[in-house]
Amino acid sequence: PASYVGALDGIRKLFAREPLAVERGYSAGTFSFNSGNGRCPTCGGTGFEHVEMQFLSDVYLRCPDCDGTRYRPEVLEVKLVPEHGRAAARSMADVLDMTVAQALDFFSTDPGITRALAPLQEVGLEYLKLGQPVPTLSGGEAQRLKLAGHLAKARGRQKGGPTLFMFDEPTTGLHFDDVAKLLGAFRALQEQGH
Repeated sequence: PASYVGALDGIRKLFAREPLAVERGYSAGTFSFNSGNGRCPTCGGTGFEHVEMQFLSDVYLRCPDCDGTRYRPEVLEVKLVPEHGRAAARSMADVLDMTVAQALDFFSTDPGITRALAPLQEVGLEYLKLGQPVPTLSGGEAQRLKLAGHLAKARGRQKGGPTLFMFDEPTTGLHFDDVAKLLGAFRALQEQGH
C-alpha cells in the first residue's frame, strides 16, 4: 500500500539521511525491497520462499535468512527517529509493519509522507500494514487501494484527463462509517472532474 500511493519513496529518502546510513554510504535505493543491494538476497525482498507443490496448493515459507523482514541485517541497523519524539526509533522492516494509522502518527511532521498516506485513510484502509503484499487484500480492499492511488495522483497534480471509474459492489460488507468514507472519496474524485 505505501508503494502504491507513493509514500515509500519519501520514507526511503528519510532512512538514507540517517547518520548511520550516510556513514555506510547507503542511498534511498538501499532501502528498497524490490531492487538494490539492501534487500535479502535469499528471498529477493519478498520475505518468503515459494515452494511449488505438484498436486497441492503452493506453500509460502518465511525466509530463513531475513525471517520475513525482506532486508539484510546490516540495513535494518539503520533506525529512523521521529522528529516529534513520541515514538521509538524504527527500522525499515518496523515501518513496513506499521498500519497506515500508526504511520500517519509516526510521520506526522513530514507533510510529503502524510499527504501520500492520507488517501489510504480516507478510503477506510487505515488498518492495512504499509508493506502488506497486495495479493493478500480482499477484492474490496484492492478496489479501495486503487481509488486511494488515484486520489494520491490527483494531489500530486499529475496531468491527465478525466477518468470513468467502475466499481463492482464497492460497499458490500463495509460498515456504515466506511461507506461514508468511500462516498467522500468518490466526491473528491468528482470534484476533480472524474
